Amino acid sequence: MNVDEINELFRTYHNNHRNMMDKKFRETGLYFGQPPILKYLSMHDNATQQEIADFLGVTKSTVAVSVKRMEETGLIMRVVDKDDARRNNLQLTQKGKELQAYADNYFRKADLATFDGFNEQELIILGRFLKRMNENIVNFAKEEKDA
Repeated sequence: MNVDEINELFRTYHNNHRNMMDKKFRETGLYFGQPPILKYLSMHDNATQQEIADFLGVTKSTVAVSVKRMEETGLIMRVVDKDDARRNNLQLTQKGKELQAYADNYFRKADLATFDGFNEQELIILGRFLKRMNENIVNFAKEEKDA
């Protein structure tokens, strides 16, 4: 198997995973990109849009679009910062907490299904390969930036 075939397998897996998750989450009213925001807020109560954007590696305006929609559907609420009245923090509502738990559970089920039939040694080897691939692409990006 060559690099092009392996890359095609990665793209196919990624697309299948994303499409499956998107379809499942839309049944609950969640849109793609919202589960990571819910997850972040479940771990970082009173986060700002900028903190979420930094964590997700997207722009603040990208987060703002999702936050507005999530606020309108009752998943999150804005709370004025106790130390700076000009700043809003974000918190999960009860509905947001419930959907975050649902999303976590579904991601876990999908992860377990993905690796069904893999033994411990195969998972260790795959983990090493993926770690090395991530290091390689980070190094490549740094080299491109410096070039």
